[in-house]
Amino acid sequence: MNPRDLELTLAAARAVGPCPPGEEAAWTELVRARAVHLYTLADTVGQDLVRLDSAKQFTATLLYVYVEATSTRGVLVLRNTSGELERLRTDRGDSEAGRAMIERARVLAGHRLRVYRLNEQMASNAKLQVRTVVHLTDYGLDTDPVQEHSAKENVLVAAEGDKDAARRAWLEAELPETGSVTVRQLADALARLPLADPP
Repeated sequence: MNPRDLELTLAAARAVGPCPPGEEAAWTELVRARAVHLYTLADTVGQDLVRLDSAKQFTATLLYVYVEATSTRGVLVLRNTSGELERLRTDRGDSEAGRAMIERARVLAGHRLRVYRLNEQMASNAKLQVRTVVHLTDYGLDTDPVQEHSAKENVLVAAEGDKDAARRAWLEAELPETGSVTVRQLADALARLPLADPP
């Protein structure tokens, strides 16, 4: 037996606990199943760590999350430290990792985050890349005010240049005509835009 297999077996046996007298066969099967689970878990974690090692990092505030109906990917609308909007996609929402990231991102709306992103080739077209979020570290609620001009520019960019849609979203969110707004107010305005696939 190689050292890795022995370590996995011992870890699985510790996780399962002592073998009850007379239940050796059932206990052995539990240990075997746990060892296989630990092996596949280590493989998955290893792949995740490779992605993290390759990821670019930046700080941004998460404003809004929606799901694309066609790809099932979550789309995160972020405001970076320069005040510009960025859109990142999660893994596909029909995968466990994608679904978990979408749920986590929704909870973190309005928070300042350390964002880890990769540019990954699309499976359907190797010439195109998807900007994929692979991890989010929470720095807490963003309480800094967003200056009026910057906030209005963000809403206009999110509306893809449609001034009428941007104006409607601003008014529906009851944002002030002048003066700074909160991150929550800005997020509320973005949520009122006719995004392609709202949640």
